[in-house]
Order: sequence, then C-alpha cells, then structure tokens
Amino acid sequence: MARRPLADRLRQHRLAACLPWTDGAGRPWRGWARLPLAAPFVLLYLAASWAFFLLAAERQEAGAYAGKYAIDEARFAPLLFRIPDLGRDPPGALLALVAAPFLNHDHVQIVYVTILLLLFGVPFEAREGPGRAAALFFGTTFAAAIVAGVLLHLIYPAPLDAPLLAVAWERTWSGGSAASFGLMGALAARARVPWPLLGLFALWEINVAVWYLRSYTPAFHLTALVVGFVAMRYLIAPGGAARADRGRRAPGAGRGAPSDRPCPRRAPDER
Repeated sequence: MARRPLADRLRQHRLAACLPWTDGAGRPWRGWARLPLAAPFVLLYLAASWAFFLLAAERQEAGAYAGKYAIDEARFAPLLFRIPDLGRDPPGALLALVAAPFLNHDHVQIVYVTILLLLFGVPFEAREGPGRAAALFFGTTFAAAIVAGVLLHLIYPAPLDAPLLAVAWERTWSGGSAASFGLMGALAARARVPWPLLGLFALWEINVAVWYLRSYTPAFHLTALVVGFVAMRYLIAPGGAARADRGRRAPGAGRGAPSDRPCPRRAPDER
C-alpha cells in the first residue's frame, strides 16, 4: 500500500488542529531546491543582515557588548531607534525603524534572529507569499516600537524610576527579533486552534527574558507577537500560496482524513 503524503498524515494527527495550515490550505513542500523562490524576502533579509554584520561588526573589549562581536553603535547612530525620539523627533524615529531591523547589534542577536526566521519566517512566507511576509515584518516592527515606546513614556521616570527602564530609555534598539516574533504570531494565527502555539511562543519569550535578557526587550517582542497574531487571525484572510491552492481544489475534494471519504467496496469474486 502506498504511503500517504506527509501533509495528509499531519492532518490526521491529534495535534493537527493546533498546527498552522493543516486544514488543507497552502501549497505543499516542494523541496530545498525551490526554497529561494518560496521565501525570497526572508532569505534576502538574512543575506543582507549577515553581509552588513560581517562587514561592520568588531569584537568589543568593554561596554555592554564586552566579549561579543557587535556593531559600532556610535557610527550607525542615525540608523538606530531610540525611544525618546518618538517624542522629540518622530519622523527620524520612523525612518530609523526602516533601517534598524537590518542592523542586529551583536552576534548573539543575529544568530537568534536567523534561527527564528528559518524555523517560522520561511514557512510563513512560503504559505502566505512574500508580500504579506514583508508587510508583517515591517508592520510588526513599527507596532512593537511604537507601543513599547509609548508605554515607556507613560511609566518612566514617573511613576516608575527603575534602573531597567532607565537603560531602556537611553539605549538604542535594532535588529530583526521583534519582526521575527511578529511572523511567529502570524504563523500561529493560521492554526485552527491557535492558543497552544501562541502560548508556547509567549512562554519561550518570558523564559528567555528571565534567564538571559533581563531587560525591556520583551515589551517589543510580545507586542509584535500579538500584533502579528491579531492581523492574520482577524484582519487578513488566507492568501498567497494558500489562496492559490484553494482555488485549484474542487469543492468537496479536500484531502482530509480517510473518514471524510467513503471507502471503496470490493467487488465480489467471480467464479
């Protein structure tokens, strides 16, 4: 008996409802050779970010990035986002948000962003198309910066004057990590039951914040996660490759579980 395709087996798994695109929408995996055509935006972003980082980063012997390879923030200051600029220079802050996602500040961040985008960004773009992936990448970056920035304006220095908030106010913000979480939220939104996957992503960010970041960074990441989820769950219908596949499929011809289709009956043996 021929083995059913992987997509069909996934739809029959008990966790299928919690995974994205297991309702039959979206094009199937077409192999590594076609990956550049399936996810050109994410791959071009990673190529550009790595090229810039390898050319600009140097090993830091002192400061916040001591012992790491990092970019010179003073050199690229006009391209980096600062929260106070939302109030004192809004046009400059918005322009910085276009360039800042490409400027990952140290080697830990760019490796982390690469892993997240390969795991979640590439599948999302392959299913939904490069246009939506790019729009959500930059859109969730803008939303995260504005929400986290406005929140910090409201709580610092009054009523909260905490060292963690003081650092967030003074430091620069850059890199593609917020956008990565935005695409993760959008990916979770394409599951029929999205809450387990969305909760897992949020729990992961909280865990990283407690054990490693210990900074204001989760305000950006969790905002992007929620914005990406809400946009894809409630505002944007399935499209791109998913819509194309649905258009090619005849009504009632979905590749569901075997219980969705009548079993063929064997003809009696002729004697």
